[in-house]
Amino acid sequence: MAGDIKPPRNALAPPHLARMLIVIMASAPERAALIGDMEEEFTQQSRRSPHGARAWYWRQTAISAPYLALKRLRSEETRRLGIALAAILGAFLMIHYWDILIARGTARGFAAVTQAQTYFLARTVYLLVQMAGVAVAGSVIAALTFREEDSFARNLLHRLVPSGVIILSPALFAMIFPADNYDLSFRLIQLGLALPALYIGARIAMWLRGRRR
Repeated sequence: MAGDIKPPRNALAPPHLARMLIVIMASAPERAALIGDMEEEFTQQSRRSPHGARAWYWRQTAISAPYLALKRLRSEETRRLGIALAAILGAFLMIHYWDILIARGTARGFAAVTQAQTYFLARTVYLLVQMAGVAVAGSVIAALTFREEDSFARNLLHRLVPSGVIILSPALFAMIFPADNYDLSFRLIQLGLALPALYIGARIAMWLRGRRR
């Protein structure tokens, strides 16, 4: 890796903490060149004064770190990360409120109108409406995070699957630690339907993106 540059054997090493700060703050394209330049100057100064060389390295780190951090925050990589986190949070909240306000309300209304004697039909309606919300969440994630330069499969693996694990974690937690009267089979069906629902939502989002071109 670019940040794994090591000083020559038996040479005085730069302050480890200061060097790590530069490695963390600098973006990958400029990290190797920056560390190389600083360590070259450090080596020359250490021949005159090891203590002065370490003090110089710390000064350069203190001067460079704020600029590097600000540049990193303005980078395309950070912007994409922020969008991805916002998309995951938005999808998580949307599924939560869709479940409470729409899916459960629709199931109750269906049960009241049909006067069903069992919960089977009402739960089926609840699951179908809930999965529609999950599909919309998948569309939101895909629209905001999928990269056009990557294939759908790569976007699916690197973006939708990790996002899905996060937003579906409450259902998984409820399956492991049940706190309501839903049985395990219902929870398994719920999770089993959620994954293809996310996939379908992502497919729809990419289809709509292609139509807009």
